[in-house]
Amino acid sequence: MTSLIALDHLSKRYPQAAAPAVDDLSFAVEAGEIFSLLGPNGAGKSTTIAMLCGLLAPTGGDATIAGHSVVAQTMAVKRLIGVVPQEIALYPELSARQNLRFWGEMYDLGGKLLATRIEELLEQVGLRERGDDRIETYSGGMKRRINLAAGLVNRPRLLFLDEPTVGVDPQSRNHIFESVERLNREQGMTVLYTTH
Repeated sequence: MTSLIALDHLSKRYPQAAAPAVDDLSFAVEAGEIFSLLGPNGAGKSTTIAMLCGLLAPTGGDATIAGHSVVAQTMAVKRLIGVVPQEIALYPELSARQNLRFWGEMYDLGGKLLATRIEELLEQVGLRERGDDRIETYSGGMKRRINLAAGLVNRPRLLFLDEPTVGVDPQSRNHIFESVERLNREQGMTVLYTTH
């Protein structure tokens, strides 16, 4: 059986840096697993995720997602993944529903299918009643929960979470982790997340 994620000597070196950001990293993650990259700031966790998502080209090695090279088959990889970045990737002047519609349309979703998916996600993150409120009125924890929903809008096979609970209250942190565990348990979603 082929691993869902396989890193093969993946490396990233910046020309002016004394040390590589990621140095010869190899590991595999099976479908349905929750896998964590643990390390302090500067350890290369976010750089690794950026390479796996096709946002940053490696300077050495390769990785595959469901058999697709992140170097040679980037678009095939992007169709399979959802990404929840460390920074909030939402438009503050738009409502939660409008943000989720925007991200859904980026995946070529639309119509009734997208409208239904948005309502499911708002329910899942516990913010359906606040769905028409602008993001700028949300607390930090609520923004993180909508950020998670945006990463799930395309029903990804693999979800990347880069420090998903930075700066949030314990209640929101628990809600985010409970949502991730439920996705893994009920939908078999594979999750790779970074944390300190």
